[in-house]
Amino acid sequence: NLASQVLLGQTQQATATVTIKAIDPKASSVTVLTEDGRTVDFKVEDKKNLKDVKAGDKVEITYTVAVMISIK
Repeated sequence: NLASQVLLGQTQQATATVTIKAIDPKASSVTVLTEDGRTVDFKVEDKKNLKDVKAGDKVEITYTVAVMISIK
């Protein structure tokens, strides 16, 4: 029942320097290695941003972190 549910949400943009591990142009996504050693996949908003990068390049990315909490 939605009347007894509280939804809380927050989004925040962050910037990081990462190393490109792989590029999937068909899916507009990249796999990157973060500075703390994690491997993460990101969807690229504009495919044109993929044309000048290759695996091994260090790039600065801006991404959105979103959190949604549902309290019932």
